[in-house]
Amino acid sequence: MLKDIVKNLEASSTLKINEISRELEEKGNKIFKFGFGQSPFQVPDDIVNELKVNAHQNKYLPMQGLFDLRKSVAKYTSEKKDYNYNAGNVVIGPGSKELMFLLHVIFDGEIILPAPSWVSYAPQAIIGRNKIKTIQTKRENNWFPTASEIEKVILKDKKKNYLLFLNSPNNPSGQICKNLEEISKVAKKYNLIILSEIKLN
Repeated sequence: MLKDIVKNLEASSTLKINEISRELEEKGNKIFKFGFGQSPFQVPDDIVNELKVNAHQNKYLPMQGLFDLRKSVAKYTSEKKDYNYNAGNVVIGPGSKELMFLLHVIFDGEIILPAPSWVSYAPQAIIGRNKIKTIQTKRENNWFPTASEIEKVILKDKKKNYLLFLNSPNNPSGQICKNLEEISKVAKKYNLIILSEIKLN
């Protein structure tokens, strides 16, 4: 019933750790969990109240998400980054994991994946039938790939499309990318697509 490409995937290591922790807790063991990124904070009351007020709205949304919300996101990002972003280039989805999966499905090329990386990146690429080029990061480079390492991958076949995963702070190391400028030059030179969540102060 299931495709081999799905059957051959291993269970998510974070979920596996969570299950093992739960089983040990049920046996009375004291466990300090570091494997699962569930927020410990309560949802703020004003958000809960807004959800209650708007719970009756059950219409299908525009494919890109609510226009007013996209406009607000574009305005906020434009002011924060001093660049003119358009609401037409903003997509609102049910969560980053779902949006990333859809990107894997539609993307035609190869994934450049720094290692270590978040546990869902590689399985999503495999299901999307995209090949993965892994760059093993090092402590001396703050656990981020260098521009030359990225360029080396691209130069093996410049005709292909490449998608680089790059998050700062990094998951799982928590480190901040300090070589964004040199990576941006390589990205511009080869029209490299970057999927990124960068937190700038």
